[in-house]
Amino acid sequence: MSELAVRLKDVVAATDAYRQTAARLLGLGVPEATILVHLLHEGPRTPSALARRVGVSPASATAQLDRLELAGNVVRRGNPRDRRSILVDLTDRGRELGSRLFAAYSAEIDDGTADVDPATVAEMAVVLDHLTRRLEDKAADEPALAAELEELRGDRSTFP
Repeated sequence: MSELAVRLKDVVAATDAYRQTAARLLGLGVPEATILVHLLHEGPRTPSALARRVGVSPASATAQLDRLELAGNVVRRGNPRDRRSILVDLTDRGRELGSRLFAAYSAEIDDGTADVDPATVAEMAVVLDHLTRRLEDKAADEPALAAELEELRGDRSTFP
């Protein structure tokens, strides 16, 4: 396994732990916190788009949106481009919560890279953007990912 893959795995695990703690402290579940931050950055979305983004079933997303709406964090509105669907948007309260969540996370990243040369941080951002696009593309191409996983099935040399 590549050293970079190990480091990214560790970053993902640390980010998950951070998100779980931050969400709990604000009385939210991780998917609910993720929905707030996603809406903050991406604007209104359909419930199905939010379910895909958060990685939950549409039924689970509906339950989370119900809780967020009951708490006054989101509002559902008719979609002006498609009368058959709705859009979910942040309320002022939801925007404030999402902003707090992301500002705290962003501050941790800034503090964690404060001693790193700004050119290195900029290059890291380029590499992370590239990796993000590649992983999103692979996730969207299920047959290709399935083939890759099947190919690696018997190859124990890729695992520690």
